[in-house]
Amino acid sequence: MRTAERDKRWADAMSDRSTPSHAPDRRSGRADLSPWGLVLLLATVALAATGHWTLVVAVLGLALLIFVHELGHFLAAKACGMRVERFYIGFPPAILKHTRGETEYGVGLIPLGGFCTIAGMTSGEQLPADVAPRAYSSKPVWQRNLTLAAGPGMNFLAAFLIMFVFIQAGGLQQPSLTVDSVVKGTPAAAAGLRAGDQLVAGDGVRFTSWDQASRFFASRPHRTVRLLYRTPSGLSRTTSVTLASRPGQPDQGYLGVSPRLQRVQPTPWRAAGLAVADTARLVTATFKGLWLIVSGRVDPVGPQGASGPLGIISVSQTAERQSWYPILLALVSVNLGIINLLPFLPFDGGQIFFNCVEAVRRRPVDQGVMQRASAVGMLVLVILFLLATYNDLQRIFHFG
Repeated sequence: MRTAERDKRWADAMSDRSTPSHAPDRRSGRADLSPWGLVLLLATVALAATGHWTLVVAVLGLALLIFVHELGHFLAAKACGMRVERFYIGFPPAILKHTRGETEYGVGLIPLGGFCTIAGMTSGEQLPADVAPRAYSSKPVWQRNLTLAAGPGMNFLAAFLIMFVFIQAGGLQQPSLTVDSVVKGTPAAAAGLRAGDQLVAGDGVRFTSWDQASRFFASRPHRTVRLLYRTPSGLSRTTSVTLASRPGQPDQGYLGVSPRLQRVQPTPWRAAGLAVADTARLVTATFKGLWLIVSGRVDPVGPQGASGPLGIISVSQTAERQSWYPILLALVSVNLGIINLLPFLPFDGGQIFFNCVEAVRRRPVDQGVMQRASAVGMLVLVILFLLATYNDLQRIFHFG
């Protein structure tokens, strides 16, 4: 959900203009598929059939995050008793639309955004008497801000759910007591340890995890220990090995083996805790990235500069092929949430800011001020979009 005036323009472009905006419409018949929709459907099938399915997945993933964002606005507005007139994913022209009750639902051809049009959000909007009590402008500030904040909030929730499903379904990789490789010239190599051997005990202390074994060796630099291990064939062997010092850490004992990773299935509550921690790290990384760009430490038009929709889709294709697409999707969702909370119009955070100013002043902010702030914000947003698109094209086609 962006500025109300822009949403109104998008809505007009999407919908049948012969129908009054606030006319009660209880149709719930068959959805209307436009010729553009048929073209898009055929293009999607063609891309998937020719092996470009990663592009399809990337676009659908971005559309999913937009849908989640707008769904947050929609659900909060409905919960607060507001009249939602249109709920669209994508920008004009409309390829599919369906009216149910008082709301028109639709999909636009350009999957780079969406909007949730609520009655009374446009300045100077004339509302029928039966609609006015349910208008956005008629609701208290806290309900308006709740509706605005619900979009970014849903993006954070989506990031958590994506990470939770990714962890729960894929499991966790954790080091085991089985040796994966032996470093040449180390005590382990001298003792005859080989890949596939399993560490069992040291000086009579039985190992229960790689972390425990690692701490055991680290606490005994230059000491000789009796090491019990089991070969892949199941034979148990004992050998004396004098530990060395870990390179760069002379006070740490060093055996010279790396553990083999094993996949374990976490409990749902552990997966939920890890998903919360991972989402928090994504939030921190996003703020850090924004600060590096704002402070000038990262060139905004360089390899680490801002990315737009084209860049997100391009990176998403790579991530899908390399099986880390869910992590990228969660990161993009967090980015959408944070950016939309920035206290500048046309972002949701800008409208929240002016609503708070209204609550403090006990009267609405002058529409002229709102319109000027929105115009400046839109200009900055367009510049940033063009900058991000330039960066995307530069990375994709390797020019500049």
